[in-house]
Amino acid sequence: MGDPEPPTDLSPIPSRLPTPGSEGAHTAGDRVLDLIGRLGRPVSAGELAVEALGIGGCPEPVAQRLARDIVAGDSRLAWDGDLVADAGGAREAAALGATCFCIVDLETTGGAPGSSAITEIGAVRVEHLRVTERFTTLVDPERPIPPHITGITGIDDAMVRGQPVIDTALPAFIDFARDDVLVAHNAPFDLRFLNYERLRLRDGYFTQPWLDTLVLARRLLNGAVPRHDLGTLAAWAGAPVQPTHRALADAEATASVLIALIGLLGSGADTTLDHAMSIGQPGAQRTPRGPGESAAAA
Repeated sequence: MGDPEPPTDLSPIPSRLPTPGSEGAHTAGDRVLDLIGRLGRPVSAGELAVEALGIGGCPEPVAQRLARDIVAGDSRLAWDGDLVADAGGAREAAALGATCFCIVDLETTGGAPGSSAITEIGAVRVEHLRVTERFTTLVDPERPIPPHITGITGIDDAMVRGQPVIDTALPAFIDFARDDVLVAHNAPFDLRFLNYERLRLRDGYFTQPWLDTLVLARRLLNGAVPRHDLGTLAAWAGAPVQPTHRALADAEATASVLIALIGLLGSGADTTLDHAMSIGQPGAQRTPRGPGESAAAA
C-alpha cells in the first residue's frame, strides 16, 4: 500500500511516548536519544519538546529551558551549537554500498493506525545493493476488511482468518528488520502503523534511520517519469517484480526502485547514508548535494 502521495507534514515519529512511571517508560534522556537516532542528526529544542516529550505548541523559551535541563542531567547528551546531540559522537558515515536496508510494505484495512489495522507485512533485506532475504506474513486484523480494500488488495476476511495477530506478527518482523535502515514507498504511512503497534506492545518504537523512495524519486528524477507512484517507478527501474498491492511484491518492487535511485546518487561505494538521508526524508532539502558536503537538517 502507500501509493497515495502524503501530505508534506507527515512524520513517522510518534508525538507521544509512554509517560514516566508507566510500564516500558523511557526517561526524558532516553526519548531524546531515540529521537536523535531516529532522525540521524542533532535536534532543536523545539523538536525535542514536540517529538520526544509530546508537548505540542511549546513556546521556544520553555523548550530551550527543558532542553538545557535534560542535557545537564544526562551525560549521554551534549550541545552541538544550538542543537542537542548524542555525546557519543556522530553516526559513522556509512557508505550506501555497505549499508543493510530493510524494505517494508504493509497492507491495511484503512489509512489511520488505531481505527485501521495491518493485514499483511512484506519485507526484503538488501545487502551490497542486492536482495538477500525475504519476509512475509498475513495478519489477522481482528476486524472485518472493508470490501473496497479487498477490491484493491485481494485480501479478504477468509484469507486472514487463523493467521497471526499483530501481537505475534510484529515481533517476527522486528527480528527480521534488526537495526537495518528502514525503507518504504511513502514511508510515513508504513512507519506510523509500525510505530503505533510497537508502542501499543510497550516495546518502544523503530529508532533506526529511514528513507522514503517516494521522496527520493521526486527529488532525483527531475521529470524523468510522469508520476511517482510505485508502479511507474518500478517500470522505470526495470523491476523484475511488479507491485500488486500485496506486501511482499510491493516491497520487492520498492527494493528495485531504491537500488536504481542509489545509482543516480553516484557509486554506492562512495555515496553515504547521510547524503541519502539528507534528501530522502520529507522536509529534507530538495536538491542533491555532493557527498562531501555537510548534511542538511531534515
